[in-house]
Amino acid sequence: MKKQLIQAAGLITGIAIISKVLGFVRELLMASYFGTSTVADAYFVASIIPVLLFSAVGMSITTGIIPLYAELKKRHSLEARNVVGVLTTLFLIVALVITIIAILITPIVTQWMAPGFTKEQWHVTNVLTIIMLPSFCFYVLSAVSTGILEYEKEFAPPAMGAIPQNILIIISIVVLSQFYGIYGVAIATLLGAISQFLVQYPFIKKYKVIRLNFHFKTYSPFIKRTFFSFMPLIMTSIAFQFNTVIDRFFASGLVDGSVSALNYANKLMFLPLSIILLSFITVLFPSIIDTAAENKKELIPLIISGMTIISLVGIPISAVMLIESRTLIEVAYERGAFNTEATRLTTIAFFFYTIGMIAIALKEFLNRSFIALQNEKMTMIAALVSIIVNIIFSLILTPLMGIGGVALATSISMVSQTVVLLYFLRKDLGIPRQEMKELLFSQGKVLAMFLLVTGVLFGLHKLYHTYLPALLSLSVTTIIAIIATILVATLLRISEMEKFAEWTRTLKRRT
Repeated sequence: MKKQLIQAAGLITGIAIISKVLGFVRELLMASYFGTSTVADAYFVASIIPVLLFSAVGMSITTGIIPLYAELKKRHSLEARNVVGVLTTLFLIVALVITIIAILITPIVTQWMAPGFTKEQWHVTNVLTIIMLPSFCFYVLSAVSTGILEYEKEFAPPAMGAIPQNILIIISIVVLSQFYGIYGVAIATLLGAISQFLVQYPFIKKYKVIRLNFHFKTYSPFIKRTFFSFMPLIMTSIAFQFNTVIDRFFASGLVDGSVSALNYANKLMFLPLSIILLSFITVLFPSIIDTAAENKKELIPLIISGMTIISLVGIPISAVMLIESRTLIEVAYERGAFNTEATRLTTIAFFFYTIGMIAIALKEFLNRSFIALQNEKMTMIAALVSIIVNIIFSLILTPLMGIGGVALATSISMVSQTVVLLYFLRKDLGIPRQEMKELLFSQGKVLAMFLLVTGVLFGLHKLYHTYLPALLSLSVTTIIAIIATILVATLLRISEMEKFAEWTRTLKRRT
């Protein structure tokens, strides 16, 4: 069983890496063809609306439908199919109604989301939003399929879903942009959402759950139970995506291209984070679930070690990203319509987003811990706190720092969310004061490591950066960062280095 889990984890990670690389190529081409132009700003504001809707409903469906389906299938497979069929029908009806309402109020929503846009930008944003909104219905169908397929141990089809979507958008940028401009990209985004479901359909078809079933009255108890259990997950998902809305709201009032610059910076920051974090959580999450079910107290050292390892992994990555921020933006994006001014704006946003990168990883890890403890309500409260913090600091920092203030406010909000989650976790698990001190002490040592490694890199970087080509300079900085992290971790006697080495060996064996 353990071997099968490791193989499945390896498969998911491999597909995820392909998907992330394609997604990043998509962003490279968007930057090259559209740069940080007003139409690019319009597209990125328009795209957040269907994404926000999907995150609010779709992700909750995937997470929440698995335990319900598992419970019903143990009783009777026919009843499981009927209930999922009824829920799918209801989800689809709700998605259609929300889509129609969203289309009707699009001008109001876009005006609120981007108050700094010109009348022409606002018109383009409205058209793009209306084109992409129907994708929400197909995202909902994909969410149901993903939940069922993952329970049935068919991990590859859901993981592959984003690949055709990215390919379609890439083709539209390269081939169609000269004829249809940004509207071609919007149409490809809609077709990509449809393809995401079509990739899964041949695999989900045999389970007979994706079908219309209007027997709502018969299964009303399951419907009520499902919607009540989904509410914390929905609120948490909305809160996470709302931070993106806040960023684009404040950026819309800055210089042209600020919204696009934030998007490009955010995507580049998430590329290494999501790949490495996915691998780590895939390996560790089953242990968290098993430990939470057997003995909550034994979960404490596992969480402490997990947080320290995540921070250790993040130190060299974030240090390199901070020191080589401009080089990374130049190498990744500076071509075509992406000029030096676009590089300057994106570099500022990238630098301040990177400050919160480790906090984002820790936040995700703690969220998973609460899911394992079946206490999703705490993740919802922490997410709401992060929104309030983001708004407050955006109001303070944006007038002072421009686009850097928007990104820094987001990083601060991620740190606040992590702190709140940690506070709730201590209360939930009843972590003794001594063990809490050990956790804080280990995180303090990690922070000292981060400052030391970054300081060393900053000093050495001045000696060679001017004389080396960009890619060679980046490679040298990366090597120094890894060596410095290992040396400082050894000097500070951080025992989790050994556990991280063991995790790395596990990854090698599974591949």
